[in-house]
Amino acid sequence: MIRPRAIALAALLLSSACVIVPLHAFRAAERNQERINRVRIGQTLAEVERVMARGPERRSTRLRYDGLSIEEWSYVTDYVHKSDTTITFVGGKVVEVRVVPW
Repeated sequence: MIRPRAIALAALLLSSACVIVPLHAFRAAERNQERINRVRIGQTLAEVERVMARGPERRSTRLRYDGLSIEEWSYVTDYVHKSDTTITFVGGKVVEVRVVPW
């Protein structure tokens, strides 16, 4: 006979391992990842926007100590692992593409 406490514990453990994401959001993240795979170091802001087919989901900008602009564009790319991909531009060109956890 299975105890109610064991059932509750099993339900709790299983629910913490599940990620429930609407299908349209999951597919949008997959499309973002497919497009980001085509982004290359040295591309300009306009080239990346063309590759991504839209602007960033999140954007931040600042000036570096030497006056060059630093801009970061972020897109959700993986709901299962809860991560975004951030594209960093320095002086208007891609210098880094990295995965960032939430």
